[in-house]
Amino acid sequence: MKILIDTNILLDVLTKREPHYLYASKIWTFIRDGLLQGYISAISVNNLYYIIKKIQDQSIAEAFVDQLLSDFDVIPLTKEILRQARTKKTRDYEDLIQYFSAIHEGCELIITRNKKDFPRIGIKILSPFECLKMLGKQKED
Repeated sequence: MKILIDTNILLDVLTKREPHYLYASKIWTFIRDGLLQGYISAISVNNLYYIIKKIQDQSIAEAFVDQLLSDFDVIPLTKEILRQARTKKTRDYEDLIQYFSAIHEGCELIITRNKKDFPRIGIKILSPFECLKMLGKQKED
């Protein structure tokens, strides 16, 4: 199953942000183990590098980017994706870029914690917990 992982999920893993870390890290592990095909938008790479460098340091940011590039396929940013994202009226242009990146790549799911910023058509938008539950990998708490 092809899934796009939103930037906030990757930050949850890096920063061990509670209470989100557990479910986000399980999704990443499934991708690393080849149980899911993990994709990220090209914009996530530079955004994460910038954020991590600010909150940690450059060597940690570089190592994190290297790990991302090892574990995930990167969806190239194209003029068409940028234009499509501009045609929708929403609060978050960056999330629309990720949404249309996922559509162009043929992803079945987008995993995020801010579902409200994504369109409700064309692709399923799930939280990490909802994804794990759908896959039968998580019990209700």
